[in-house]
Amino acid sequence: MDSGDLRLLLGVAEGVDVPALAEDLGVSATTVRRRLRRLCGPGAAGWLRYSETDGYAVTDRGQAAVGPAKKAVTALDRIAGSLGVDEVSLAHVELIMAVVAAGSISRAARRLQLPQSSVSAKVSRVEERWATTLFVRDPTGVLCTAPLAKLLPQMALLEQAVARLSRSRPGDVPDGPVTVPGFELAVEIGFLGLIDALSADGLNVRQHVIDIPNRVWTRAMCQADICIYLDLPMVRLPVPADHETTVAFADPVYAFLPAGLAAGRSSVGLGELADQDWITGAVGSRNHSSVLALCRAAGFEPAVKFTSPHTMYARRLLEAGLAVALTSATFAPGPAVHAVRLAEDVEVRVTVGWRRGGTATDVAHRIVHWLRNSHVRRLSDIRPELLAEMRADPDRWPHLVEV
Repeated sequence: MDSGDLRLLLGVAEGVDVPALAEDLGVSATTVRRRLRRLCGPGAAGWLRYSETDGYAVTDRGQAAVGPAKKAVTALDRIAGSLGVDEVSLAHVELIMAVVAAGSISRAARRLQLPQSSVSAKVSRVEERWATTLFVRDPTGVLCTAPLAKLLPQMALLEQAVARLSRSRPGDVPDGPVTVPGFELAVEIGFLGLIDALSADGLNVRQHVIDIPNRVWTRAMCQADICIYLDLPMVRLPVPADHETTVAFADPVYAFLPAGLAAGRSSVGLGELADQDWITGAVGSRNHSSVLALCRAAGFEPAVKFTSPHTMYARRLLEAGLAVALTSATFAPGPAVHAVRLAEDVEVRVTVGWRRGGTATDVAHRIVHWLRNSHVRRLSDIRPELLAEMRADPDRWPHLVEV
């Protein structure tokens, strides 16, 4: 269950037709119909029922869910409005509330039955998505910041509404001729909308964020059915013999520069950054190793002044112009940071891997297709001139030809 399901339930209850629902949610009518079918169940078991004559209608069970669904959606919209973002994920709110209730990342991880590093990474990604620091970490656990304290009343109302909804949640039913349940997706970096898209196709895919500290596949990567990770310049990961991979998409490398240094520039050579302070990932991490290798190949040893595993902290350093760093074309954190294309011919690859000959092959290729389309949309929004340049060179950027 997510906010999209709740909005679909409310839309059907209000008599909104499928095209209008699709427009409201910003998805295709086909996707809406698939998700509506998931909300149906045998007899009165689902929130919705469907007939050829009347279309979709709300069942008695669904009618009981309308009230708490309205409260949940209202709370989500108020939280989003307070944060100044377009939309807030129900799963993100549930994660933050779990940490608040536990009082520490480690205790929340035990309750959620997840690795502490995974929960910590998820919290950092929520803070990045919301552009707000939510917790202050101290030796005893975490403390809520003032912005989070203001959100807690709406979060509590949302939690109450979700608790009521869980008692009337519709049972899952097959969606289409093929349903593949129970896939584990390990991701180094999350992609907004991927799990919703897979769910709309009738796939039960569970996602968890992983750390890849060194230059080899981790145990979590090998144990997952499918994994998504970054191949960085000069530190690409060798693929285990029993796995296969494909590059979903690749991006040219960009450099984050202070405003004065970036002014009027369309590109910058690594050698021009030899006298700058640098920020990388933690010492020994792949990001740190990649930066060292690239700079040494350009003839200098980078002055790595900051090593930050926390994206929010790194962003503040970059926004203040205190250091330079490397990124890819589509992973820049926002307009407050100046990103200029690197003159050197290097790239970052987003790679999808899965066990050779396993049942995850078809799902992996669906994920690759979704990532490629998402990449093109992102480029068209933030770097249309780069998209045109890359499409004009299909030998180097073959994934763009397929989209």
